Amino acid sequence: MCSDTQRGSTTLCEYPDCTRTVWQDPDGSYSSFCGNTHRLAMTSNPRSQLRMCQNCNAKPVYIENGREHDFCGQRCAGQFKKNGGRPANPRTSPTPEGKSCIICQKAVYIDADGNESEFCSHRHRRDAVRIGLVDACLRCKEMPTVEIGGKQSDFCSKRCSTAALSSAPTILEIPSENSIYKDVVNQFSVQWKHPTPQKPTVVKVWRIYGDRSVFDRFSRYQLEVERRIGEKGGNTRRRFHGTIRACRLGDTSSDSALCTQGTCNMCRIIESSFQLARAGERTNFGRFGAGIYTSATSSKANDYYGGGASPNKAMLLNDVVMGKTIKLTQTNTTLTQPPTGHDAVIGEPGGDLNYDECIVYNNDAIRASFLVVYR
Repeated sequence: MCSDTQRGSTTLCEYPDCTRTVWQDPDGSYSSFCGNTHRLAMTSNPRSQLRMCQNCNAKPVYIENGREHDFCGQRCAGQFKKNGGRPANPRTSPTPEGKSCIICQKAVYIDADGNESEFCSHRHRRDAVRIGLVDACLRCKEMPTVEIGGKQSDFCSKRCSTAALSSAPTILEIPSENSIYKDVVNQFSVQWKHPTPQKPTVVKVWRIYGDRSVFDRFSRYQLEVERRIGEKGGNTRRRFHGTIRACRLGDTSSDSALCTQGTCNMCRIIESSFQLARAGERTNFGRFGAGIYTSATSSKANDYYGGGASPNKAMLLNDVVMGKTIKLTQTNTTLTQPPTGHDAVIGEPGGDLNYDECIVYNNDAIRASFLVVYR
């Protein structure tokens, strides 16, 4: 593997048999791979452990968005199927025993590329959603979600994913039986630490899909921090943020359209993400300077909620790239960036604070992921 300084615009991706050139970061440095798909594949499968094609046993299996196929390409997949499940090359190891449908225990469906489903048919895919065995696609709400790039997607297919993201910025309701809904509600409840008579009840949870450019900038920044500090995801954590909601966004299943009011900070954040230029506009005070403030404590975020159009309240749950943090307990309102060598400031309880704060000083270090409506 060549060092970063030895790579250039003509350096080839280090994934076996890939003939594409490596990806160049916005900072001018070059990756070892052509993109995230091959980078993730090699991270989870070192070269010595790469699985070989079941048919030819000569090339590594094809990786699509982090998901391993059983063959190196469509030609080998088709040949394997035509031969009745027998490899064309005698060196190939025996085909592993097939999986069974989780509904009926019959053999699962295998497509032309050799990809195995979890089910034997579309009917049983729908049945699995109906009886609550798997999470439903957030768009069609009929089919199970699928795994993409080693992570569980919110959607059942590229068609649903494309249709949903094409209307971004937007929000999609997460059903109460969904595992993501339960995870968000649990975080909200566990992290409600203020001494209130009783904890609020979550009414709705929505998944936020921001503008593609916001997602791309966040992903690039996350990767840059990951590479710099050597921690997967760049030490990304979920943190709450309270702000003004001048509308009823998220109150009911039909309240899914962003409003156009300039005073509705919540809709504007979902629309175009967080903006450092607006730091301190509302409170005229930032304990740790001009940054974007979030907290692990949901009840602290609640203190910053404002809005009178709805009987419910709402807050944002965000992905925050915290990177290398520094803990501070004393107020420093002059900060416009974290102290040298750090990516974020953690306001520690004690001293001037009763509850935690996380402050980042880069718009690309945060993106809104969930809208939590509660009362």
